[in-house]
Amino acid sequence: MKKYRQLSDFYIEEDEEELVDVLVPQYYVDENIEKINVDYAIRFLQNELNYLLNSFLNGGFSNKGFVLYPLVKDVSMDKIVRLKRLKKIAVLLNSNSYDFTNSIKKYDNSINSENSALILSALYKDLSNIKNKNGIKIKKERCKELDIDKYKKSDLSYLKPLKELKNYANKNLKLYLSGFYLHGSLATNDFIKGWSDVDTISIVSKNTINNYKFLLELRDKLYRTRHFFYKIDSLQHHGSIIICEYDLENYCQSYFPVPIFKYSKSFFKDDKIIDFKVRDYSREAVNRLFWFINYFRKLNIENKFNMGIYETKNLLHIITLFPTIYLQAKGKIVYKKFSFEIARKEFDKEKWKVIDGVSSIRYNWKNSNEIPLFRFYSKINPLLYCQLNSKFIDLFRDIKRQNNINVRDIIKNMYNLSEDAWSGIKKNARL
Repeated sequence: MKKYRQLSDFYIEEDEEELVDVLVPQYYVDENIEKINVDYAIRFLQNELNYLLNSFLNGGFSNKGFVLYPLVKDVSMDKIVRLKRLKKIAVLLNSNSYDFTNSIKKYDNSINSENSALILSALYKDLSNIKNKNGIKIKKERCKELDIDKYKKSDLSYLKPLKELKNYANKNLKLYLSGFYLHGSLATNDFIKGWSDVDTISIVSKNTINNYKFLLELRDKLYRTRHFFYKIDSLQHHGSIIICEYDLENYCQSYFPVPIFKYSKSFFKDDKIIDFKVRDYSREAVNRLFWFINYFRKLNIENKFNMGIYETKNLLHIITLFPTIYLQAKGKIVYKKFSFEIARKEFDKEKWKVIDGVSSIRYNWKNSNEIPLFRFYSKINPLLYCQLNSKFIDLFRDIKRQNNINVRDIIKNMYNLSEDAWSGIKKNARL
């Protein structure tokens, strides 16, 4: 067994210590706030804002909030800690001739749901005043409008929730978003019933970011879209990918690669051509891969092999992302569908068998239908419904056995494969 030092939730090898600023930037900032340079601070701020906006608009509640929503609409302690850290970054930038006084003032009150939206809004506006002078312009062409009636007639009943989502989005989301897209296998019409989940991208308009009340309204409306997601996949483990319109002027492609939009469909009519000004994203790509590496380190080291079906399906979906995440860390943007054959060439056939095994599970997935008992609750509190539904599936339907899933073997084999991939990447990760 390799020797690791634990930093928060991350396991670090000795030869990775010099990469902590890339691999565990939150820890690095906490330990070196007086030493970090302005460029690092700006990049860190943008990435943290992207994370926090994604989390906030997809819920971001505490455990209490997830259970008691819509009665309780709080924010988790993790988000509060991360927001407080950004005050230090704002103060640092303010002392280096970048005006963040408006953002700093928003920290006068305690951080709750409403004040979180205020702080996010202020930080985004202040950050937008720092212009990207070296970006490369990339154009996103218009995406075709999603038209469910063009799918196979035999699939129309199954895909009805997407039609409902489209109607909901045009009625409830268009005021707040400059773009709303379906991507992944449901967009390209090569989905697998029961396995494929609903992958969406939301581009939040500047007007919404500028008005914290709009952010709070959008939070509710986006959270309720999960009701439609769970009609397609009752075990879906994520919400929508969130992109801020301000970020398009200094865009990091690890948020969502611009070339991949060509495989997407628009929920809105008359989708726009969008100009992105992209910056270097090499650090973020390595950081994202390391999150993946650490995910399997943690599971393996802590012997977390006893998973319910919700956690197991999440595990399998994460594994299917490995090829594209690995290739991005090497500077190659490849659509997920095509990444498997490209990445497999760089690995030993024996080690790659775990990827082939998960692909086989995916193609032959035996569906786990929802439990009707909780269906009514999906409109009120979608995520609580999902959790209750998955617990009852565990009790009454042995989906792991039906799909011949050996969680322990999968984790052990993915740990070995991911470490093999990481050994080559980290040698060149001092960027």
